[in-house]
Amino acid sequence: MTNAERAAEQVAWTAKLKEIREEYGYWDFEDEYSANNEGKDRPTVDWIALSEAKREKKADNANEYDDAARAGEIDAADFPEGSWQTDAAYVASFLAQAKALVRRVRTSIYDEYGWTEEEYPNGAVLHPESDDPPTGGKSVAWMYEESVRALSRKLLRAMMTNDHFYVTLGGHSAAAGHGNNFLQSYMMEFQRVMEPVFDRLGMVLVSSNLAQGGMGTLQLALAGSGIYGAKRDFMIWDSSMTEKDTKPQDVFLRQMLLSGETVPVLFDMGGGRGMMDKIRTESGAHVGGAGGGGLLPRYRNTTVNFSEKKYNAACWTERTDVPDRDVQYPTYGGQKSWHPGNYIHQSSARKITLVFLRALDEALALWEEKATAPEDEGGGIPLDARHWHLREEDEEIRKALRSADVDATGCGALFDFLPRLCTTPMRGAGEWTPRRDPDRSSIRSLAKPAEDGYVPGILGSHEQLYVTRDVSQPQQRVPMGEVDVAMVARSLPPMASGRRKRSRSLVSRPASFANNTHSQMSLESSVPAHHVRRHLDGDAKIVPGRGWTVQGHPLGFCDGTSNSVCYREKTNHCLMSGHNDGRGGMKGDGLSGWLVLQLKDVTEGIFMSRMESYHDYNSNARTEGWTTVNNRTEEDGRRREMKNSNVPATWKFELAVNGVLQYSWNITEYRLRCHYLSYNNDICVLWDDESRANSPNKKKEDVEIAMRLRGEGGRTSLIALTHIYYA
Repeated sequence: MTNAERAAEQVAWTAKLKEIREEYGYWDFEDEYSANNEGKDRPTVDWIALSEAKREKKADNANEYDDAARAGEIDAADFPEGSWQTDAAYVASFLAQAKALVRRVRTSIYDEYGWTEEEYPNGAVLHPESDDPPTGGKSVAWMYEESVRALSRKLLRAMMTNDHFYVTLGGHSAAAGHGNNFLQSYMMEFQRVMEPVFDRLGMVLVSSNLAQGGMGTLQLALAGSGIYGAKRDFMIWDSSMTEKDTKPQDVFLRQMLLSGETVPVLFDMGGGRGMMDKIRTESGAHVGGAGGGGLLPRYRNTTVNFSEKKYNAACWTERTDVPDRDVQYPTYGGQKSWHPGNYIHQSSARKITLVFLRALDEALALWEEKATAPEDEGGGIPLDARHWHLREEDEEIRKALRSADVDATGCGALFDFLPRLCTTPMRGAGEWTPRRDPDRSSIRSLAKPAEDGYVPGILGSHEQLYVTRDVSQPQQRVPMGEVDVAMVARSLPPMASGRRKRSRSLVSRPASFANNTHSQMSLESSVPAHHVRRHLDGDAKIVPGRGWTVQGHPLGFCDGTSNSVCYREKTNHCLMSGHNDGRGGMKGDGLSGWLVLQLKDVTEGIFMSRMESYHDYNSNARTEGWTTVNNRTEEDGRRREMKNSNVPATWKFELAVNGVLQYSWNITEYRLRCHYLSYNNDICVLWDDESRANSPNKKKEDVEIAMRLRGEGGRTSLIALTHIYYA
């Protein structure tokens, strides 16, 4: 593209912005506090001071207060005088602008698809009742009225505390967006449109596409809050193609509700409505789902043959910031008949967007009503906490799930060998990607260093070619003259007006309320008296090995968000694919020594792993050339040399808990502990201490889990851990 062509394109886009402002309007809000108070900043909540005061006042239930604070649920009286939450004029002006913003984004979606309010009433979202489904008018999504209220209260909570709001997807390859660029997947399209809306309203939207090709959700759901994240406000299930059996979906729903800091609203993208209604009936969980089939935009001035233009993904586009790259593929992979194209992903994003716009309608209307209502009716400024606190209701949902009749559930049928898992909030880690907070959700992050400081890392890591965000591809832009919903959402005043900033006073939280529910307190590890096992000491003591490593893990920060930077190595021939889907594994063999994992706050005595024992012999590159465990020499104190064998007849897997050997299994005994639960998911129960879970003195304890393959098998005895699960 020449400089003249770039200049002409800029002129055209500037004209389009002007047309959008004239047709739809723009965000025109500014906080006048600093101008009226000699340049001073607005007061904000001092979370550290507030926490100390509350803990001192409520010393008997300080932990309960911490839980509430992490959820953003403080009292209305905790907002300092002068903060925006206490300013009636600010709130009135803000609400007027917020309602107009929601209205114009919805209007632009209706215009994009050629709808009318009469054709798609109620924001295109139906409120079904289990015994009397409503009729009349079309819809693209459904959600029970109390579920819309719950979502609106979650949004109010995030607005009142200027918090992050997490929308997370678990699913299969179609949900991941295979066949399309990652930024075209419906989660990223939802983020593209709704991120500016959330920003204007004082929230930070984090949309995570954690779907994985060729898999369902079970391998991640068993990790509870570990991989999907401790905070999930809106959780989407889209795995009907690979999880046709409802039992894995039941596990997913239960773990998403039981684990983590918050109880999410659950949303079905198709095929899982029955289980959504069932979990709602059982626990009172809030649910909804998409419907209406695939939608195609009705362009006003552009002709598109949608059947021929199912995909428009590409591996590369012209850009000047990445000059030194390998040849990029001219065609794009993954474009299977069963994978939806970009227009269907866009329509899925619009369905979720319309649900959020409907909930924002209700949230803003309630806020506006209560702002001027009498105090005895829950009115006043700041907004009374009863309108945006959900912890008591969330706890009732969890209480119902903890007391469930497990035998009557799909989870119980799947885990008949470990039924208490179905009522236990699980945690875990993995080496597959994407993962929320990938640095702290890896198995590596739990590994105890070896004596020389070695910690298993990613083998063969290379420097990324570039780390900037990918640019927009021209063929994927909304055609000129057509409705661009994202541009409508971003619409701001002309530069000359000087009112382009929203100037919201953000409530910053200290690191103590970061997105991590696990206490960092050092607890004394102990071994229950009923464990009559062999202590490993002397020459047999447990020392972290130096031969474990992660292989197959993608390069970069692969967290499934629009900010992810994944697979950017120079040798990649489709650099702008953007997908985060990776299959790493913590690999060890008979020469690797012990892998020691440090687990915090264990209560239930459960440790499981998704394990792969089928990898090729001698494929652990870390131990290549080694002939002894940990590559010891005589000077290191080598005990004996190990001989490789073409057949691992001496394959032996051992596991210890807090330095006490629990067992030593041959391959037959090991396989008896592993269960094929869903497609490509062998889950092995490595520690099941039910007496710990049933102990009247049960408490949180730090536990060290150590495992190894005995050295006799050399490099032919091999295993890979892709995920670990514990409670």
